[in-house]
This record gives sequence, structure tokens and C-alpha cells, in this order.
Amino acid sequence: MADGFFKILVVDDDETMREVCSEVLAAEGYDVSIAADGWEALGVMGLRWDLIITDFNMPGLDGVGLYRATVSRIPEMSGKFIFMTGDSASAKVIEGMGRTLVRKPFKVRDLLDKVSAALKESDASRRDRRVRLSGCGLHIRMAGSELAAVAEDLSIHGMKIRYAGSPFEAGPGLRISIDDLNISRNARVVWSVASAGSESCSGVIFEKPVPASVLAELVPSRL
Repeated sequence: MADGFFKILVVDDDETMREVCSEVLAAEGYDVSIAADGWEALGVMGLRWDLIITDFNMPGLDGVGLYRATVSRIPEMSGKFIFMTGDSASAKVIEGMGRTLVRKPFKVRDLLDKVSAALKESDASRRDRRVRLSGCGLHIRMAGSELAAVAEDLSIHGMKIRYAGSPFEAGPGLRISIDDLNISRNARVVWSVASAGSESCSGVIFEKPVPASVLAELVPSRL
């Protein structure tokens, strides 16, 4: 994992949920790894994560068991957990623990807002390698059609784009050409929402990362 990113571990026994969370977070520029259960997560705890997002109810070592085992080894991880559940009784337990809760099925914006808030609280001095490029011109091609768009921001793994028209459907097949940086990448749309007026915004993940040197040239003091 690249030094300097926020490192997030997603733990869930549901493969689809792991993939969804991973794609959503990667599109925001986070460095994401996954684990299928609490025992697997404990096996990589020595990497010192910035944040752990875990399902509450899992076979074997559940979310609470993972939390307690982690904090007993690394006390400073106490405030770096987000729990997910769709069960009302479990939600009450999480709230009683004073921990952050994301209810399943979650809205993308709710997950991202809570992740952002948790990272600011746990380590306000850290910054992910993400460059604000508001207004940077680019062209996007989807299903044989090409249209102009602008970037909101850029990370090595993905970017947020704004364009005219209806929101794109999630999935692969997007080609992005960043005019000012002379870079083209195939990408997957992770989420899309209608924006102001007739515009839409999407978060996308690149199939091939942007070279770190490109971001270093844009913001050398931050890398």
C-alpha cells in the first residue's frame, strides 16, 4: 500500500458488500483492503489501519469480537472503527457502545460522510493524495458517445467528474481523457447522482492507476 494514503480495511463475510464498499471508497481516493471475517482481519492488524469498517454480525469472530481483540492489542484503534448492520437490535448495541454506525443497505453519501468524519477525528493531520482540479477539462466516452466534462478532483486510483446530462449507470465501459495532463484511462463508474440544473456527477475508478509522479508535479509539497 502506498505510503501517504488513508488506509482502510473493510471486513464483511458478504462478498458483494465487500466489493461495493471497496469500489466506493477507492473511487474517493482511499487505499482499501478487504477481509472476509474477523479472524482474517486480525491477521493483518499489524499494518496499522487508519480506519476499519466492519460488519457487526459475522460467523466466527464478529464485529464486536474484532473490535475488542484489536483494541486490546492496539489501544489507539478504539476510535477508528465503523460498524455496519441492517439489524435493529445490533444497531442499538453499536449505538450503546458509542461507535459510528452505518445502516445497511447504506446510501453512498452516508458511508462517505461518516468515513470522512471518522478520519478527521482520528487523525486530523493526515491527508490522502488527492488533488483538487475543479474545472480541469476532460473528455469522456461511453457506449460510443463522447462528451465534454470537468474534473472535481483526482487521485491515483480515480476521480470525481461533472458533466451535462443524466447520471451514468454504475459499471465499466467509461474512457476518460484528461486534456490538461495528457492522460487517458479506462474506468468504472461506481456511483452517480444528479447535480444542479441539468448536470450530473460520478465517482469513477481507473482500471490502471495514474502515475504518482503526475500528482507529485501538481502538488509537490503534499507528496
